[in-house]
Amino acid sequence: MLDFKLPIVYSTSHTVMPKIIFGVLVFLGVILFIQYVMKTRKEGGRLFSLKGKRFFEENYDRVKLFGTVVILFGFIVFMKPLGFILASIIFISLFNILYAGKFGKKDLLLSIGISVVETMTVWFVFGYLFDITLP
Repeated sequence: MLDFKLPIVYSTSHTVMPKIIFGVLVFLGVILFIQYVMKTRKEGGRLFSLKGKRFFEENYDRVKLFGTVVILFGFIVFMKPLGFILASIIFISLFNILYAGKFGKKDLLLSIGISVVETMTVWFVFGYLFDITLP
């Protein structure tokens, strides 16, 4: 009789999925690149051309761009001293406020409520259902 059981090494099992996803993303990236090369050759254009290209769109929202960078950096810095739950609630609320652009009392309470529900859901799903420790 065949035995189809695989031994699970818990000290390294968390590295399996990221490697699989990375491999799939590299494979799909190669396919996209090949399609781009074929399309460029068919149209007779240059393979790499920066003419007429911009890094940012015109009139991009500088507040949201730099606000996101600052909030993300703050989340990384305050994660250890505040802990995952409190830091996530605070910084998800800040992200919601930044992107909603509304600062009324009702909007702030809604933002905090959403961040509490979201954080506790993630904490429960990963911590209890998947048995994955969060920072």
